[in-house]
Amino acid sequence: MSAEKDTQQPQQFSMVPLEADPQTTRNSSSSSTTPVHQVDTITETEMGEVTPAQCTKESWPQFFVLPHLLKKNAWILLAATTFVMLVYIWLYLGSLWSPMSRVKNVEIVFYNADKGFDYSQTPAPLAQLFQTITHNNSMGTMIQSQIMDPEGQLNHIFSWVDKTNEPDWDRDSLVDHVEKAKAWGLLYIPANFSSNFLSFAPSTSTGPATVATLKTLDMEYVFDQGRSYATHSIVEKYMSRSMETLSRTFERQLLTSPANQTLLQNLHPTFWVQSIHLTETIMNPVLVYGQNFATYVVFIVLYIGSMLAVYSICKYLPNTIETIGVLTFGNDPNEPIRKSSQIPKFPAIRIVLGRNTVAVMFSIIHTVFIWMVPQVLHGHQMSEHFNGGIAFAFIWFTGLSFISILFLLSHLLTVDGFQGPATMLMILMFTSSGGILDWVIMPGFFRVGKIFPFTYGVRGLRSIYFGSLREQMWINWLVILAWIVIPGIITLFMARSEIRLRRENMRRTASIQPQV
Repeated sequence: MSAEKDTQQPQQFSMVPLEADPQTTRNSSSSSTTPVHQVDTITETEMGEVTPAQCTKESWPQFFVLPHLLKKNAWILLAATTFVMLVYIWLYLGSLWSPMSRVKNVEIVFYNADKGFDYSQTPAPLAQLFQTITHNNSMGTMIQSQIMDPEGQLNHIFSWVDKTNEPDWDRDSLVDHVEKAKAWGLLYIPANFSSNFLSFAPSTSTGPATVATLKTLDMEYVFDQGRSYATHSIVEKYMSRSMETLSRTFERQLLTSPANQTLLQNLHPTFWVQSIHLTETIMNPVLVYGQNFATYVVFIVLYIGSMLAVYSICKYLPNTIETIGVLTFGNDPNEPIRKSSQIPKFPAIRIVLGRNTVAVMFSIIHTVFIWMVPQVLHGHQMSEHFNGGIAFAFIWFTGLSFISILFLLSHLLTVDGFQGPATMLMILMFTSSGGILDWVIMPGFFRVGKIFPFTYGVRGLRSIYFGSLREQMWINWLVILAWIVIPGIITLFMARSEIRLRRENMRRTASIQPQV
């Protein structure tokens, strides 16, 4: 019985005090006698009060990624990319928008060399009639008065510069004036202009005018096509229209004069078809249409290749040469990093020059293929003053200026950060270079291209291909050389300092012993 009684007695356990759990302390009530299961009951009640709509609203971000992405950084990126696109479209369209509205800025030299009428073979009644109509002036003088009349229609088309009364000028000197880019073109009236007009009238020696005796009333328009093909295409169109207007105006004056019937009866009928003709003299012609585009497309492609070269060299080529001789690592993994003075290290400036040398090698290969394409295409044009070797050297020389600029940008803006600004710089240089249209018919802002190497690359290649502005070729070499040397020197010192700083940081990090 005693044994059975012992087995029925309740077991007693000794209580061991435990440290309070912070979470339990937070959830417990102020009364220490509150049952533990009451906390669970409260939590379940509170959970039961949450509606399904609230649960869906709270779990919404778990199912959609946009709320997590559309943060402050996203709006900053949107503003930045929108700005870049705006700059691109403005530079492209702004440079080409409405060039016809600025044709008035084009300077055309005018020279009247007409020596007047010779009435020795003209019947007296007609000679007297012509003297009355022309007021004893030459035909050239009549045209000159119409063109240079400030109130006249023709005067407002171009910016005319009259050299007629300046004794130091003649046709040859004016042509040289145009070839040196001191004027866009020359409108020249020859010495026999009035005499050619009399060939349409009867002669006392040969009788009525015939097709065999007719001489055309030609004015000469001289221009340098290789200087800017697209610009001269626009100017040429306006010049042709101006001369047509001049011819129609002159014919109308004759037909509305009191002697119109006499003139109709005596002048040859072909005179009334078109009295005045315009003859074009093209200097440095562009014989291959696509080669005009090659003068600037070549440098766009070369610039892109230079960007790829600089990015690849700075990003992907091994940078371990900076650590050689700075730190060494033992074979034993437990051996701490130690400084080494026995292993020689490469000087920082040699590392920089080595990277530049790799970039130059890249540029040579790029230039070979870029130069080769225009050379092998059918009908390739080369000026008689230059050859293919000079073309290759000049393209490569311009490419070196691009590499020099891009290396500087990569050190100023980091390797990953320079690409956007470098691309914007390319668009600015291209649109302001005068590659498509000259500054004379572009908004004034685009004259900023005068400081960039892209402009002088385009000019130089036009000299090599077409012979245009060849006397100024030395300026192109000099400006491009400046863009190679100045950014190159700045980059050299910056890169040298950066390498030295990284090496110093490596030594400082290696000297810190890990704490145990």
